[in-house]
Amino acid sequence: MNQGVETLARIPMSVLKTHNRKDDAWTAIHGKVYNMTHYLRFHPGGEKELMRVAGRDGTKLFALTHAWVNVDFMLDACMVGFLVSDS
Repeated sequence: MNQGVETLARIPMSVLKTHNRKDDAWTAIHGKVYNMTHYLRFHPGGEKELMRVAGRDGTKLFALTHAWVNVDFMLDACMVGFLVSDS
């Protein structure tokens, strides 16, 4: 089980955009959506850096700052679903 979800969901961008607060912060990286709320206080770069991608696709920023990091390994327990197009 990941971040309180029993099943991974298909999450459209319109839903991802609503998760943009410190108490509810999600981001998408390489098409996977992560609930990073509980990780904010532990992020070595600070909460402010993660909040830059809250409610957004953070793939570009992640690639610029953490190209060497295996996101699947690091954030697997935070995964809540897959980013899909609004339709």
